[in-house]
Formats: sequence, structure tokens, C-alpha cells
Amino acid sequence: MKKSLRWLMLFGVSLLIGCVSKKDANEKNFSEALNSYLSKKGQLCLGIPSTWPVDLNEAERRSGMGTTAEMVALEKAGLVRSHETETEYTPPFSSRPVRAKVLRYELTDNGKTFYREKDRLGLGGNKQVQGDLCYGQQALDKIIKWEEPTAVGDSKEASVFYTYKIENLAEWAKTPDIQRVFPGIVSTIDGAGKTAMNQALMLTNQGWQTKGLDNPF
Repeated sequence: MKKSLRWLMLFGVSLLIGCVSKKDANEKNFSEALNSYLSKKGQLCLGIPSTWPVDLNEAERRSGMGTTAEMVALEKAGLVRSHETETEYTPPFSSRPVRAKVLRYELTDNGKTFYREKDRLGLGGNKQVQGDLCYGQQALDKIIKWEEPTAVGDSKEASVFYTYKIENLAEWAKTPDIQRVFPGIVSTIDGAGKTAMNQALMLTNQGWQTKGLDNPF
């Protein structure tokens, strides 16, 4: 009798497990969707708008601001090195190229370990490759709450609120010089485990996933 009861209990548990679906609106499924999203889209990068190598003309160097200040801090951190050189460019409203002296910044071997290339949309909708220096990876800390799924067209969507943690935070991202010229790093680090993020999830045939996950941009 006891043996039969044990098998009956195991059968009941297996039925319950079999009823669990990836399409259910629950913390487990939402966590899997957010983990997948952050693993692909959660790189923390400086957002440097220049292509590499970075050339600074005399006027930019004299200003000591913007990209110049960023390059100085990155060189101090050992991520880039600079040298004087010449480059050819075409001035605005001119069709004739000219040569000019510039201070060129190139990635060091250490800097190359943090360099990542991403696709982005350029002028006219053309795909371009943009390089950046990345200092960490966002990962799911915990789900705070979610709003019940609602019908949107032929699908369902849910809004999920969560906090993040930072994995593999680079040591150079903690230095005062870097944080002074890249202040976004400070708020990102301080917000780990505290700042509530919001992400829209949509129900697909394979379960829940974040909107725009397959968009390379």
C-alpha cells in the first residue's frame, strides 16, 4: 500500500511538472527572457563616438575638452597610446584634400581586450561598424514585479521591472580620472542592485522574449 502511494505521489508531481509551460507569466520564464536579453544587449561601454584610431587636430588638442579629455584619461589608464603623425582630409566646402598634423591615439594590447565592435545604423540607413571600449556586463539581479500580460494585436505583452548587477567590472572603470570624463560609469555602478529597470516582453511560440532582441542595432 505504501509503495503504491509513493508511486501515486511521484506520478502527481510529474503531472505538475508537465503542466509548467514556457508561455506562463511567471518569474522563472521572465528571468530566462531577461537573462537572454542582457547576455546579448547588456554590455556596458563608454559610448565613444569616434572610429579608431582617433585623430585630434591642433584646435581639439588645445581645447582640452570632449574627446581630448577622454583620450588623455584612457592613455593614463593604459588603454591607448598617442603619437604625432599626419593625415589627409578634405575640408568642408572644398574638393581638394589637404594634409594636417594630428595626435593619433591607438589601442594598446590591454585596450584591445576591452574593445568591441557593434553594428549601428549610419546616415541613409546604411549599416556601419562602430568600435567601443566596454568595461562590464549587465546581468539580472532580481525581478521586482511585473504587470499582468495584455493583448497587443495578435500577441501578448508584459512589462517587467528588475534590478541589475555588473559582472566582470574592469578595474580601470573604477579610477577617478576615468569616472570624471565618463560620468555615466558612476551612475551605472551606483545603480547596481538599486535602480529599477523596465523591459517589455512579448509572448512568442517559443515562450517569452524581449522586444527587439533579434534587432542587431
